[in-house]
Amino acid sequence: MTMEANRTYVFANTQVDRTMHEKIVRERTRKISKLDTRIINFNIAALKKGDSVLIFNGSGGYGDQIMTWPFAKILSDMGAKVHILTDPGNNPCWWNLPFVKSVSIAPTLWEQVKLFNHFIVFEAVVNLDEHQDQEHPVDMMLQKVGIDPESIPAEQKSVRPVFTPGELGTMQKYTQLGKPVGIYQLASANPVRCLPANDSVFLAIKIAETFPDMHWLCLYDEFTPKEYKEVLETEAQKRGLKNIEGFACANLRELWALTEYVSVVISPDSMMAHVAGAFGTPCVGLWGPFDPAKRTAYYKNHHAIWHREFCPHSPCFVYSNTFPSYCPPRPARTVCDVLAGITPKEVTDAIQTIRR
Repeated sequence: MTMEANRTYVFANTQVDRTMHEKIVRERTRKISKLDTRIINFNIAALKKGDSVLIFNGSGGYGDQIMTWPFAKILSDMGAKVHILTDPGNNPCWWNLPFVKSVSIAPTLWEQVKLFNHFIVFEAVVNLDEHQDQEHPVDMMLQKVGIDPESIPAEQKSVRPVFTPGELGTMQKYTQLGKPVGIYQLASANPVRCLPANDSVFLAIKIAETFPDMHWLCLYDEFTPKEYKEVLETEAQKRGLKNIEGFACANLRELWALTEYVSVVISPDSMMAHVAGAFGTPCVGLWGPFDPAKRTAYYKNHHAIWHREFCPHSPCFVYSNTFPSYCPPRPARTVCDVLAGITPKEVTDAIQTIRR
């Protein structure tokens, strides 16, 4: 990205950290924030009807943006004109929501940021260390701006997205197969929260074999290691399965639009669990380090499989891409013990119970 010289830009901390990753850049760069002293922590008591509020959630993935939808709508219902600032790539999450006035992408000009009455900046909604008993992210966002989460009805803490006719129609071929469709997210961007490739594909194959009357879309994307796709294709071909396919949807919103109409979703603690929750689509959640009640409390039809009894530290609330040092010792750890305790039969039984 090329920036205009002699202008002041607002970057997210993560963007600055990525820029300074190379040693030669770190040696020649100083990180000084002029913004910290200019941002006053927002409190709902300061909001006047019609005030413009700029919200930034820098926690990371699509799931975090989805969980920010109800927070933004609650502020809009209280009289705020809600505007969104996102990391690059997250902006499609905010399209077509009627309570959002505009969507900007960081980095952005400081002169533009100054146009808003209030700033709500969450570099991370939840703490990044091992802090126990962290609440649901929506409730934590509300608390941080002075709103009692108990004062907001549970049904207002999830929001259904809105799609264009084009987004709704693109995936129509999957709703016209003459058989129910299931979506299985093979992996999350965080390897600690999902099964490794062989285990994940083994589960997908067992699901496809148990439900030959359904067509299974196994999601992967640029954040998923290529072995997930490779192992899936090899195993499906070896077993002659025609009702399962690796699925890399080029358009995020078209995938989300399809989710409302599928029979069931299977997902680790990642995007598809939250998309399914926004629609109330039946979802089997595969849970490891985190307590599912802290992430899916306001979703209808979420069936969590969580074996906290398999680890003395569960839930550990470690928002990390590596296994923490206090995990029970093992020569080569590739999976959280709690996730590893999930059996294919548990998953297929849950699918049989909740699928549409």
